[in-house]
Amino acid sequence: MSDDGASSVVIIAMLGNAFSPRWARARKHDRTSCSLDFSTMNVALRAGGASRWALTERARASVSRDADHVAIGTSEMTWQNGDLVVDIDERTAPWRERLRGRVRLTPLSGSDLVVDLDPDGVHTWSPRIPIASVQVDFEEPRVRFRGTGYFDMNRGECPLEETFASWSWSRVSDGERAEIAYDVALRDGTTRARSFRGACGEDLVVAVHDEVVELPVTRFGLPRRARGGEGSTTLVRTLEDGPFYARSVVTTTLAGQRAIGIHETVSLDRFRSPWVKFLVPFRMRVAAT
Repeated sequence: MSDDGASSVVIIAMLGNAFSPRWARARKHDRTSCSLDFSTMNVALRAGGASRWALTERARASVSRDADHVAIGTSEMTWQNGDLVVDIDERTAPWRERLRGRVRLTPLSGSDLVVDLDPDGVHTWSPRIPIASVQVDFEEPRVRFRGTGYFDMNRGECPLEETFASWSWSRVSDGERAEIAYDVALRDGTTRARSFRGACGEDLVVAVHDEVVELPVTRFGLPRRARGGEGSTTLVRTLEDGPFYARSVVTTTLAGQRAIGIHETVSLDRFRSPWVKFLVPFRMRVAAT
C-alpha cells in the first residue's frame, strides 16, 4: 500500500486456486486431482483511476518452482539478494487489458511463525514478512508508488469450505510497527482468534485485543468485523466487493500513530452456494495451455 493509502496492489501466487469452480468439479470425480492444474497469479491493482484485476488459471505445465523462485505462466516471484521481486505480465478478467510491471518487496522484519488455523493443523498460516518497504512500478497501466508491504503464506490439505464457515483477516501498519489479526469460524461452529504485533527488526509477539468492531456490511450483505489497534478501527473504502469476499482499506492507531491497512472477510458458506459458483468464473480466465 502507498504511504498515503491511496494506492494498493495485492499479489497472490496460488499453486491451486482455492476458489476455482473448475477444481471443485474436478475433485468431485477425483479427490486426488492435482492442485497444480489450477494454478494462478492473482493480481489486484488499485491506483487512482487505474483499477485492474487478473486471475488466469494455468495447468501444471505452466508452473515452475524451486526454493527461491516460482513462475506461473508469464508472471514470477524471485528472491534476489534478500528482496522478493515480482514480475507481472497478465491479462485482466474479463476485459483482457494488459497488466505488466514489477513489485519489489524489501523486508524490514521477519518471522518463522507457523500458525495452525484449525485444531488438526490441516490449514496453516505463516506471516513471513510482517513489515517491508515496497516499490511498485507498472508499465501497463502506468502506475508508480512507494509504500509499506507484507508477505505471508498459507497451506491447506483440503478445500477451505470443508474446514471453515468464514474468516476475517487484517494487517495494519504505521511503517515501523504492524499488527495482524486472523479470526476464523470453523465448520463445527467454534471460533479461533489470533493477533500478533511486531516492529521493524523485532519478532512477532502475541497481542490481545478482545474488542470486535463492526464495520459496515458490504454491497452484497457480508458482515465485516475487525480487531486490533489501540483505537477504534474504521473503514476507509472497499477495494473488492464480491458475493463471498471483500477486501477493504481500514485505519486505526498503533503506539499513538495513525496506522492504515488491509482488511479481508471471506464467507465460505456463501462460496458453497450454487449462485456464487455460477458468478465466480466471470472474474477468471483459463489459459489455453
